[in-house]
Amino acid sequence: MHRFIPYSFVVACLFAVMPAYARDVGEWTGVWDTIWTDGGGRVTLQQDGDSVTGEFPLYKSRVEGKVRGDRLEGRRIEGERSYAFVIVLGHDARSFAGRDDAQGWWTGVRVNSAEAPVAIKLATPRDALVNFVFSASQARCGLEDYWARAADSVEFHPETAALPRAAQLRHLKEFFDLVDLTTFRMWEIATDAPSDDLTIELRQMGSDVVLPLRLHRNSAGEWRVVVPNEAELVALRKSLLAMYGASPPTEQSFKRLHSPRDAMRAFLEGMADWNGRGRTLALSTLDLHEIPEALREADGDLAAGYLCRALHQIGFIGLQSIPNDPGNRDPFVLFEHAEGSIVIAPSGPEPDAPWQFTDGTIRSIAMVYFGTSSLAPAMEAPPGIIPSSPYFRLRDFVVEGMPALRARVARFELWQVLALLLTVPSAIFAARFLARTLSGLLERATRSMVPHPRWFAIALTVLIAVALLLVTPGLLGIPQRARAYSAPLAGAALSISISAVAWHGVTIVCLLLTRAARRSRSTVDDLAVNLLLGSLRAGIIIGCWIAIAYGFSIPASNVLAGIGIGGLGVAFASRETIAHFFGAGVLVADRPFRAGDWIQSSLASGVVESIGIRSTRVRTADESVVVVPNASLASATILNLGKQRPRTFSLQILVMQGATLEKVERFIATLRDRIGANPAFMTGRTTIGISGIATNGIQIQCEACLAVDSDQAESAARHDFLVEVMAVADTEGLGLGPQLANEATALAAASPKL
Repeated sequence: MHRFIPYSFVVACLFAVMPAYARDVGEWTGVWDTIWTDGGGRVTLQQDGDSVTGEFPLYKSRVEGKVRGDRLEGRRIEGERSYAFVIVLGHDARSFAGRDDAQGWWTGVRVNSAEAPVAIKLATPRDALVNFVFSASQARCGLEDYWARAADSVEFHPETAALPRAAQLRHLKEFFDLVDLTTFRMWEIATDAPSDDLTIELRQMGSDVVLPLRLHRNSAGEWRVVVPNEAELVALRKSLLAMYGASPPTEQSFKRLHSPRDAMRAFLEGMADWNGRGRTLALSTLDLHEIPEALREADGDLAAGYLCRALHQIGFIGLQSIPNDPGNRDPFVLFEHAEGSIVIAPSGPEPDAPWQFTDGTIRSIAMVYFGTSSLAPAMEAPPGIIPSSPYFRLRDFVVEGMPALRARVARFELWQVLALLLTVPSAIFAARFLARTLSGLLERATRSMVPHPRWFAIALTVLIAVALLLVTPGLLGIPQRARAYSAPLAGAALSISISAVAWHGVTIVCLLLTRAARRSRSTVDDLAVNLLLGSLRAGIIIGCWIAIAYGFSIPASNVLAGIGIGGLGVAFASRETIAHFFGAGVLVADRPFRAGDWIQSSLASGVVESIGIRSTRVRTADESVVVVPNASLASATILNLGKQRPRTFSLQILVMQGATLEKVERFIATLRDRIGANPAFMTGRTTIGISGIATNGIQIQCEACLAVDSDQAESAARHDFLVEVMAVADTEGLGLGPQLANEATALAAASPKL
């Protein structure tokens, strides 16, 4: 029973959670932005149980379907036509994907239900044309539902009105493309007419072609633009495209920025898709060459935000008021103000130089925005057409809550000054605290094996402080002129502090690698670690120099050229040092020896103590140290005797007196035991026995290997063994030959006094 209770409790919880989960998964109520193969639009859905209904305003259709788990199956009904569809809700209930039998694939994303197109007014001919042009321009920027607004501003020819909604919208888009080839100003359009019909002439710049545009007032008193039929569109298209010859403009031609209108369109469409691929397009229309390279990205984003909002404030409505004649290279002045102007001009003297908003516009656009921010917009901005950013959200919050803080202090607003006075000391205090904490943690991690110099703590503090303050200019909208000098200095401080921290960091890592290698049979040795350390430090110095140069807007090509020329000079002046460095690389690649090995060469003979980038230190048998250049050592013949040098020990003993078979065998056995017990001799490599019988005595041959690493140790081991031989011989009553006695006397004199 005690096992059943937990299981039943879990099952009950699952059954309690599943209905709520099912409701979340099957929740289709809301507003969805949808796209398909060649179009899209906004649909509003309402779920009641497992039934879903909805409206598709753009296509004047409705949706009916049934929910089955996370699937919605149903039909989209448009007049007498209907299309079956199956869509599946995403795991986050914020998107769906599926297909229908009309457009193929169909996807959507949930949006804020409050985001809906604003109402239109059609009281005058100008109202009708303004709404048509404005709505079609926004729809072309990606707000597909604005095609419905544009369609509400027009009157279709009876032939077109009989077509399905999708065909009507395609016809409308083709008509707008033709209108977009002309140039006119909205103030030239009449606000009234003596009759219910009015025809105006829209002229094409660079040619004498005219597009007659007819407007009609219906029985309700609303004016609408009359859309020509298909045959009329074909004739108009032919005449308007004649000036382009064999290269008519395509859907993407405006991105080449061949005219002021192209630049404006690219900017507006890029801003509408700022969080997607549009940011690059929008920034390509701004002349940012006067802004230091290190600030170009951040200041470009800020300038684009100012410009987009300023255009909205001054009431820019349609692209058709901007010249689109690529043959005219005169700058176009869109707006003039005491604080500055908005000008579009060629970016260079070349005939095909792209048009951009001038650098003067970029410098003054913040002041233009501040000078126009109190104006009421001429038209309500469509949802999402002006991208948001932390700075503008913060400024709007300050302006709404504390408008007095908008007061100007030079090129700053008062709230920006107060925010700087608060953030800078806070960042420094936080940096000092974090630097001390990180230094303490690092010291514990390395177990105090590596001392941390004072400059490391200072560099870490500067690094953290500058990193914390990097977001401040963008968040507070600090003007570029105010950062012209502070930003390069801050960048240099950041680069130097990063390099200092990295310098100490690679030192710690290499030291730990060396210690780990000495405790294990790792392939990493001192030479490899030192070579790695030197290479990393050289890379840190070069990287620091390039980063500082970038902060001061010195071109990278100049920096690399300087490094190359300087490198040639340094290489010529220190060619021997460079040869030693590459010699170290050869030693790393070939691995002829490691630290602790006994080597013999024409340059030195002894134990390798340390291996550096330039030279190798070898301690000889007499305890002196020889420093050998790596370049010389890499080209020399090296005999590596390993960690311990096995030195051959050979001794012939002549027994001249008292030799009997028993005594000689005991003598040999005792010597063999003494050698086995002596740590100076290598076990398993000793042979001792009678080698011959002569007239003057019995010859005993001893062959062994000494496990010693110096000449003094070898001499001492020989001395000790010979003394033992003489002692054993005396014990057994054996008389040895004079050769052995002489050798023992000589070794005793040469042995160190212990």
